[in-house]
Amino acid sequence: MITTGFSRINLKHALYLSAVICTYFTSSHCYARATLKICHEASNYPPYIYQQENQAKGLLADIIKTAAGNAKVDVQFDAKPWNRCQKDVKAGNSHALFAMIKTPQRDQEYAFPNYKGGHLWTATYPVFIEQTSTFSLTDYLPNKGLGAPLGYVVWQELNQRNWLSPFQYDPELGLKMVAQGKLDGYVVERLIGLHLIYENQLSDVIKPSKEQLLDTVWYLPFNKHFYKQNPHLVQQIWQEIDRAREQLKNKYNKP
Repeated sequence: MITTGFSRINLKHALYLSAVICTYFTSSHCYARATLKICHEASNYPPYIYQQENQAKGLLADIIKTAAGNAKVDVQFDAKPWNRCQKDVKAGNSHALFAMIKTPQRDQEYAFPNYKGGHLWTATYPVFIEQTSTFSLTDYLPNKGLGAPLGYVVWQELNQRNWLSPFQYDPELGLKMVAQGKLDGYVVERLIGLHLIYENQLSDVIKPSKEQLLDTVWYLPFNKHFYKQNPHLVQQIWQEIDRAREQLKNKYNKP
């Protein structure tokens, strides 16, 4: 297998070398395929992404693996803290990362699809609150504040509104803090939050708010330099992501 990285070999050259090898050895099978290094959040967030026997599993991993397979490239997943993933892709240590929300600043830092489509999934971010509480975007007055995963767009949104708790918690611990009355609420993607409150037996204590703090879509953006060198390949992967997402919706019961 030919692996690719900015410190080793450019993917365009790897694909060319693969073609030469396949042409020279006139066999009915050719095994040389380029490999994309793709970074993702190290925490487990079923049903979207989680680790099982040191392998990336879940809906988003399935979409990316299916899309890459159809584009005739292999994928090497790399699990790291989210802020580290962002730095690695900008520095060229990884080719792409997921799942990222597009913002004007990030659009300057990474290569996103420039057409309607190419996204991994749609996502909603309610505020998870105590069952006896209510939440309104227009009426909320912070008491103990709200929590969200560090480095996420929803964390930045809470910070800009001055709603952020002075204490930082990951989603699982943050939801427990809500149950204990130590946070007013915690913002995390709906299905991730519902899974966590079920796993921690908090379904009778915590609920998602009716209002959403954020409705958005998730992307697989690439390093800008890599995209400029391999635009056709990256665009093909984004197009294959659209097909794979539609194929996998039924499997994961997404309406």
